Amino acid sequence: MTEDNTFASAQGVSRRTLVKGAAWSLPVIAVAAATPLASASTVTWNGAVAGVCSNDYDLSALQNLLDNIGLGGLVGVVQTALKTLLDLDPGATRGFNITATAGEIPAGTQYVLTDPNALLTLSGLEAVIAANVAGIASTSDGYVLTLTNPIPEGSTVFVNVYDAIVNVGALSSFTLTQTTADANAGDNAGSTASLAAVAVNLDSLGIPLLSGSLAVQTCDL
Repeated sequence: MTEDNTFASAQGVSRRTLVKGAAWSLPVIAVAAATPLASASTVTWNGAVAGVCSNDYDLSALQNLLDNIGLGGLVGVVQTALKTLLDLDPGATRGFNITATAGEIPAGTQYVLTDPNALLTLSGLEAVIAANVAGIASTSDGYVLTLTNPIPEGSTVFVNVYDAIVNVGALSSFTLTQTTADANAGDNAGSTASLAAVAVNLDSLGIPLLSGSLAVQTCDL
């Protein structure tokens, strides 16, 4: 009898345990299945970096130069001569476009701007890059730019390099690389190089009383 009771008791406990176990096992399995999916989630955004390099000189620099010699009213004439004789255009631009090509580039995304010729300063970069776009820090690798706000899908942020150059008449070469991985990790380096031409002697344009020199750059992307 003792053996029968023991056996019957064991069977009863076993059935109840199985029923209870079945009720609790489903959510446990569901959680276990969800965990690998979350850990394997992929990056859902893409960013593209492209160099921007256009035109040859700064019109305001030309205006200042002419103002200093009392010929500020001739800026249009000189501008025409620079284009006609030397094919030089005003409005020099050097920099990079950061574009959110898919999804939103999140705040905290980082980029490294290299400056092998040491023509940039931290204060100069801070002056031309909006504070709500990126924070900047100087490191041994260059300047690290960190987005402080996200860039919405389809939007572009311009990183102005030209206005931060301390000497536009010197040989310069810059590269901006996205160091935070996105869904297309490894394709986010865009570079622009601006090669300084010999400064243009304005008196060579043949305009009476015109003198001085204007630093110009040619583009090389």
